[in-house]
Amino acid sequence: MAIQTGRELAGLAVVSLTGGDRLGRVDDVIFDSGAAAVVGVLVDRDGMFSKPKYLEATHVRAVGSDALTIDSETALTDFDPATLGATMLPMKPLDGRPVLTEAGTIVGKIADIAVDTDTLRVPYFVISTGLLDNTLHGKPHLPMTAVQAIGADSVIVSNSYDPKAPEA
Repeated sequence: MAIQTGRELAGLAVVSLTGGDRLGRVDDVIFDSGAAAVVGVLVDRDGMFSKPKYLEATHVRAVGSDALTIDSETALTDFDPATLGATMLPMKPLDGRPVLTEAGTIVGKIADIAVDTDTLRVPYFVISTGLLDNTLHGKPHLPMTAVQAIGADSVIVSNSYDPKAPEA
């Protein structure tokens, strides 16, 4: 399992395998919180006035350390946020969103998303619990199985989730 964060994926070149052309760069990761999987990425075409294109995850051939490869440019489509399902979310707007237990205690803030680049599954969020704590202990993982809901203002987790507990 090769894990890359959303921040590591952002900026990767998107390259066509048919022509070897650089088609743009990854701008954001769109994931389905219900399925805990990446469903697509937004591709910045590098033009000052260009709108991002959408690339469905089914068209991704590989995710490497330097590029994301696809078969051809025809896989890029116009992006309409209205077409996203209720559980499909871009990562960028989640950055900094509070993580709140069912009991109403803030246990951190969303810092990133983890993506298994072999399967495009999302096993966990990376959360920030404060500068000192993050420096001393690293940023903890929030397993997707502990997430109860993702709302416009917060991410709700079960009361049993403890960011300071050792990871299994």
